Amino acid sequence: MEIYANGKNIPSYPFGHLFTQGENYADKIIFYIDRYYNGIDLYTCHFAIRGLTEHGWECSQILHPQLAQNDKISLTWQVTEVFTYDSGKLILEIRAVYVHDEQQHIVVKYNIPPVYVNPTVNGNNGPMPDTAEQAVNEIVSATSQGLSEIQELIDDFDIDSVSLRLDRVESDTAIYLARPEVIPVTQEQYDSIAHKQNALYVIVRGN
Repeated sequence: MEIYANGKNIPSYPFGHLFTQGENYADKIIFYIDRYYNGIDLYTCHFAIRGLTEHGWECSQILHPQLAQNDKISLTWQVTEVFTYDSGKLILEIRAVYVHDEQQHIVVKYNIPPVYVNPTVNGNNGPMPDTAEQAVNEIVSATSQGLSEIQELIDDFDIDSVSLRLDRVESDTAIYLARPEVIPVTQEQYDSIAHKQNALYVIVRGN
């Protein structure tokens, strides 16, 4: 998400209700600010975003400036869990700090209207497994049931009965193959054709 500052003011309505309690690196917001402020090159400054939660927790994160087009500086904020630890109102502020002789001097503070961290789902009867854990449990359960059914099929499988059936089929096949081929022919056809071995010719009357 890209947010453009208007002077020292940074709008927050695009991400005013974007965050949910407990998220970590879920959202990335890129702020674009003017490179120069009152003749000062802000690219030489250090930047940080600071937050104050509804319950009074302070948090901060370093933002690394990058040069952008049209004399802009981009500040990429990968929202960490320290900003979403509490639900409720979250007051934000971006600071540009100039360091000289090991002394920090605040050059400018950017005003950001408060945003809100949505509360996470949390029941009174203790935490339930998250979605991924529930999915794994369902897969394990289905696999166990499938293996159990396969084992039952194996236990019910009668190898002796199958062997007996195969022997019967083999015997019937041998008998069938041992039978001579029966060929009905007329006397005239019988006298004019080459005779096959292992064949029984039956003389029939002609039309």
